[in-house]
Amino acid sequence: MSKPIILVVDDDKDVSDSIAELIKSAGKYESIAAYSAKEALDHLTKNKVLLGIGGNRIKLVILDIKMPEINGLQLLEMIRQKYSDDLGAMMLTAYEDEEKWDKATSGFVVGYINKPYKDEDLLATIDRYFNGLGEQGKMVIETFERHIDKREAWKKDKGK
Repeated sequence: MSKPIILVVDDDKDVSDSIAELIKSAGKYESIAAYSAKEALDHLTKNKVLLGIGGNRIKLVILDIKMPEINGLQLLEMIRQKYSDDLGAMMLTAYEDEEKWDKATSGFVVGYINKPYKDEDLLATIDRYFNGLGEQGKMVIETFERHIDKREAWKKDKGK
């Protein structure tokens, strides 16, 4: 049985390569590093399963938000339109505000992790994602609930 493939998309080559290597070093997953949205879409197209039920060999995409040309949120929207909701998506970014959270959670992300991150936290989130379909749904709901909590905090800060 082949290992799940995780696509890491970040325009900072060092960051993307480092995360991809961290994922591979866990021994449970394969990883692919992409340095732009276009490159990520190319990898998704190349890994599309043509025979049988369909789907994609890539099972999870980890996205940075701030990228040139097509940002991570725009890429998330493209992925959802072309590859449906069965492809997991996680945001890993230094940028966080209400609008970004709105767009991320509307794309049914399984996590919104802030940079800098701890390797063990990132791997634990990935492991949890692959623990089963029920867990994936819970992660989407928890991410959405975190967004609601953050939205309330932002509203309070604006009122000060």
